[in-house]
Amino acid sequence: MFLKHKKSVRYILKLNRLDMFIVLIISIVVGHLDNYLPNDVAFPLTIPSLLGTALSLVVAFRTGQAYDRWWEARKLWGAIVNDSRSLVRAAETYITSPDNSKDKMLVHRIGLRQIAWVYAFGQVLRDQDPLEHIEKFLTKEEYELLKPKHNVPNALLQNHSKDIKKAREEGYLTEFGQLRIDEIVMRLVDAMGGCERIKGTIFPTPYNRIVHITIHIFAITLTLGIVDFIGVREVLVTFLLTSIFLALERVALILQDPWENKPSDIPVTLLAQKIETDLKQMMGDIDLPATNKTEGYYVM
Repeated sequence: MFLKHKKSVRYILKLNRLDMFIVLIISIVVGHLDNYLPNDVAFPLTIPSLLGTALSLVVAFRTGQAYDRWWEARKLWGAIVNDSRSLVRAAETYITSPDNSKDKMLVHRIGLRQIAWVYAFGQVLRDQDPLEHIEKFLTKEEYELLKPKHNVPNALLQNHSKDIKKAREEGYLTEFGQLRIDEIVMRLVDAMGGCERIKGTIFPTPYNRIVHITIHIFAITLTLGIVDFIGVREVLVTFLLTSIFLALERVALILQDPWENKPSDIPVTLLAQKIETDLKQMMGDIDLPATNKTEGYYVM
């Protein structure tokens, strides 16, 4: 995720350097060819004006839709943060046993498993190994049973449900407490499904291509329209105006996919570390994760 007070202009320019170079070549070539047209042939400025207005609306709509996807993803992870805290709090409240050490062990196991879940789910969304960071949070037996699982985060939530059911059967948990904790687990399942829906639903590729081609057509028509008025400076004017559209288009492209291991990602690793810190403090664990100092213009 880009940071508010850090500059990321260089990153955007780096992503757009090829398209900007193409636009520069187009404006130079078209401006040069226009010199060979008869003097009484003029390309009306009305065409690039209308095209630029339409393109502005399309790019604005495109960027808005991309940000909506990104913001929905961020809200889902905000809910995951809240529900992770609620899960441990509910477990501490409702799980009780005559032997006080047993309920503490169960709460601690659920809390560590929830930490493993957020790390694993973040890895899955980024198409990375979900088992990479979670071994230290699980028992050796549970970790080994996860290896053949196709959906590791779902298997971890299922283990939550098994522990809750077992606690109810052994009398550590009342029926009301079971319902409350199950409700939180179901909210985590819903958030996981929402993230997977965003991950699996791509923005229509033909739409992206049409917008991109239209920007280049705008560059051609703008060069032809202004060359008779300002001469060789049309190259600079075309380059600057078209680069703005290209930059806005690129912003939309990087926002529409919030889990592609890029600077524009939802910072799931940072959020997982925050959840780990909060849950361990709630359980009285002093082995807290190190705080990472951010020196760049984004956090992951």
